[in-house]
Amino acid sequence: MSEHASHHDDPWSHVPPPSPWPVLFTGSLCVAVFGTLANMFESGFFWNNDSLVMFVGIFLSLFTLMGWGHQIIKEKAISHDLDQQQSDLKLFTLMFFVSEALAFGTIFGYYYIRAFATVGFVRPDDIHLGGWPVAVATILLITSSLTCEFAHKAVEHGRKSQARLLLLLTITLGFIFLYAQGKEYGELIIQGFWPGNYEAVEYNAFSSLFYISTGFHGVHVATGLLMLILVWLRMELGHFTQKRHFSVVAASWYWHFVDVVWVLLFISIYVMVK
Repeated sequence: MSEHASHHDDPWSHVPPPSPWPVLFTGSLCVAVFGTLANMFESGFFWNNDSLVMFVGIFLSLFTLMGWGHQIIKEKAISHDLDQQQSDLKLFTLMFFVSEALAFGTIFGYYYIRAFATVGFVRPDDIHLGGWPVAVATILLITSSLTCEFAHKAVEHGRKSQARLLLLLTITLGFIFLYAQGKEYGELIIQGFWPGNYEAVEYNAFSSLFYISTGFHGVHVATGLLMLILVWLRMELGHFTQKRHFSVVAASWYWHFVDVVWVLLFISIYVMVK
């Protein structure tokens, strides 16, 4: 019986111990967001005191998130009812996806409201978005969703070597996508495609939406890559079995969600807006 059991007469009950990690992660995330927003309004965008605050906040956010995840991993091994545990975790993950869908739904809602408004979105004539690099990056991201699902199925069938290889391929494709997105950002900024850089309201509206939506998605891709890397490391340590591999399920679901959102963004931003 676990030392954290909540009732002495119920050997199957388990209550996790108090944890400081959620509070520490929230505080670190606030520091990262504050530093990022302050940095955007500074003339020296690439390095200043606000940049230091931003990078410190990002580092602390990742550190506290990993600490929180490590505690959850240890606590999972104490739970007695494996089937109920896996079912509960999947339910909580689906609830999390609902909140994520609502966040992206806000972006899409704003997009379509403005798209059909009197003063909607207009792409600047001298700015070229998309093209074959973005199309290739999109295909690679969709392919990574397939390799991630195959890795998940390999874990379920006990093919651990195949699962590790497929997951490593998924991670590689994800990093290529982020590289392509960062390269496009750099080229667009050099061309002057930036919120507030235009006299026409519709130009600024479109540039603002472009960076908010694709940037928000890029953060999710980076988060998904972190999850996949942690899953791959745990595979190397032999943490998963054919029945107990929730982290693989959660990372796979998250990656599929990220891919679906990108397909919708690609159609909305790169195809529909002329």
